[in-house]
Amino acid sequence: MGCLQQGLPLARDYNLDLDWLTDAAWAYVGDSVWEPITPPAAAGGAPAPGTSADALVELLSTLTRRQHEHRARTVSRLTAVLDAELLPADLQEMALYYRAKSLRDTGLAAQSRRDYQQVADQGGRLAPAARRGLAHAARLTGDFPTALAAAQNLGWEGRHQRVMGDLYWLQGQPARAAAAYLAGRTEAEQHGTAGEAAHNQALRAFAIALYAPDQATAEIDLAYQLLASLNLRATTINVVRAEYCIHAGHSPDSTSSDRA
Repeated sequence: MGCLQQGLPLARDYNLDLDWLTDAAWAYVGDSVWEPITPPAAAGGAPAPGTSADALVELLSTLTRRQHEHRARTVSRLTAVLDAELLPADLQEMALYYRAKSLRDTGLAAQSRRDYQQVADQGGRLAPAARRGLAHAARLTGDFPTALAAAQNLGWEGRHQRVMGDLYWLQGQPARAAAAYLAGRTEAEQHGTAGEAAHNQALRAFAIALYAPDQATAEIDLAYQLLASLNLRATTINVVRAEYCIHAGHSPDSTSSDRA
């Protein structure tokens, strides 16, 4: 964050290339930081329009705001970034990948698969994640054999354990899903990826709440601990869903979560 907050104004004001900020941008995305990136205005209050730094600020801001905006708005903003062609190739790939995710969320499956496939074919940093996206696309269309085959070959880079967990609980096997999410959380902790660890723990809490609600409270508490320093709205919603599951049918006021 410090590198981006200090470096982006310099890159914008002096129209510098972004090679020296690329690693910071990837770290920001890779660990699900999602803190606002808002560099101060340029000297004199007149920032240079259309610079690569402007495009990177817009890209990272869009990825942060997508947790609070309709995904159609995210698609529109990312498309504008892509069309401007101001970013280096690997950061263009970042915009393309997250557009694919947003297209999937808005139900535009064919367009989403097209973007995912393009990222996968390029073989860059997000190729494993794009292959995961294609596995999810197969799952969403009900093609579970294809999704399973893809998930088994994703490896850590493609978050294979989390994808396997998603497949298991949809097939009525929440205990196997919980075990897969635990393996995914453990891998994430070994790689020092806090956001991914929180994702897996939230899903593990939800899976356990489906078949052993009396055991889910500790998992829910751990999920909230992992989320305490992160800005992951959708993941937090998964924990709230787990709370709903364990309270369902026990009291008339169980429709509201203490932490929602």
